[in-house]
Amino acid sequence: MNSYKQELQSFTKKWPTICFLDLIFTDINATPRGKRIPVSSAKKLASGIYLPLSTLTLNIQGQVIEEAGFGQDIGEPDHLCLPIPGTLKPTVNPEVGQVMLTMMDDTESLPLPLTPRQLLSNLVDRLHRKNQFPVMAIELEFYLLDKNRGPNGEILTPINPTKQSRETSCEVYHLDSLDDYSAFLSEVSEAAEQQGLHTSGALAESAPGQFEINFYHQQNILEVCDHVIYAKRLVRQVAQKHGYDVTFMAKPFGNEAGNGLHVHLSLLDEQGNNLFSNVDGEKSDLFYQCLAAMTMLAPESMALLAPNVNAYRRFGTGMFTPDKADWGVNHRGVALRIPVSDSKNRRIEHRIAGADVNPYLLCVAVLASVIHANHLPSNNCPPALDDNAPKLPLHMQDALHAFKCGELLPDILGREFTDLYVTCKESELRTFEKFITPKEIEWMFYSA
Repeated sequence: MNSYKQELQSFTKKWPTICFLDLIFTDINATPRGKRIPVSSAKKLASGIYLPLSTLTLNIQGQVIEEAGFGQDIGEPDHLCLPIPGTLKPTVNPEVGQVMLTMMDDTESLPLPLTPRQLLSNLVDRLHRKNQFPVMAIELEFYLLDKNRGPNGEILTPINPTKQSRETSCEVYHLDSLDDYSAFLSEVSEAAEQQGLHTSGALAESAPGQFEINFYHQQNILEVCDHVIYAKRLVRQVAQKHGYDVTFMAKPFGNEAGNGLHVHLSLLDEQGNNLFSNVDGEKSDLFYQCLAAMTMLAPESMALLAPNVNAYRRFGTGMFTPDKADWGVNHRGVALRIPVSDSKNRRIEHRIAGADVNPYLLCVAVLASVIHANHLPSNNCPPALDDNAPKLPLHMQDALHAFKCGELLPDILGREFTDLYVTCKESELRTFEKFITPKEIEWMFYSA
């Protein structure tokens, strides 16, 4: 029996109340797209469904980016999409399940290599062939918000459900904040457990109404990213039930901390030994090679790690966001932090990306650095807290230029994907820059 059909049979038996199935395909921004079908039709999904190729290149507003070349010029062709094994899960709605799709190429025999998920899969396979098995854990931050808006349409922090007053301050790791929002957080935790998302708890973060969800270390890197997609959807659904809005914007408030998505990377061999550590427990040459490669590729990777205009507003002084590709031990002000750990759990925390990042492309950037590390000598790692570390491009156009003209990353990812991504993001930037902001009117209407 087809593996999907077997999975579906077990799924419907375990979740008999489910009447519908959401079919999810993630575009270049990792926005879930697709359709909802009756579960009675779900068996037919084993043969796949067809979605327009242009779905891959929808912009953040859900519009086809014609400059990408997948739309009207070639007749908006459909491509076969098949269910991804292991992604069939319930949702917060007891009547609705969900499953992820992968888009196939023209031959309908292989996944389309331009999709971010498949791009990541290819990099993972390259490392596995070298007996290198990456393990990753994710930290995902978000803001709960009041569903009402301020007098000028601005977003507002939530009303604390226990104190019945608006959140104006936050004590990091404060347990009372978790108690105050226990109904929301408990439902998030329960739903995550039902969906098998391997979360390890929530904590109050650095700003009023801000929280963080941590995920366990996993060796299935594609599943790590799938879980981020599902977790964002889950948090939004639970927030709506409890009367909140929620945002994963990188910088929703100008004077508060942004939302980050940090990834912890270890590298194992086939026997499960940590390749970042020598037998004697000291840091290995490969550990330093990976640090060197990550600092080298970070400027070229910035367009992937900060995918929109708002993402660059997150980087600023006093917010534990880096402006250069540096590293340090037990230091949260750097791009690459080495947490305190024993030799078995030695890892690198990649701290550049915001919560708005496409998780597949974040992991693509990280693993591309590991691939490049294998070609580096063992003695070229820059010193910790290096004042001369490469500067990160902190404007979207500069980051896109660095990515497009990069000396390393385009060769690893392929020119076809690089050009496609730059085309899509330059289109989004041009659209954004056509809008005149209220602040421009306020400052310049009379004074210009």
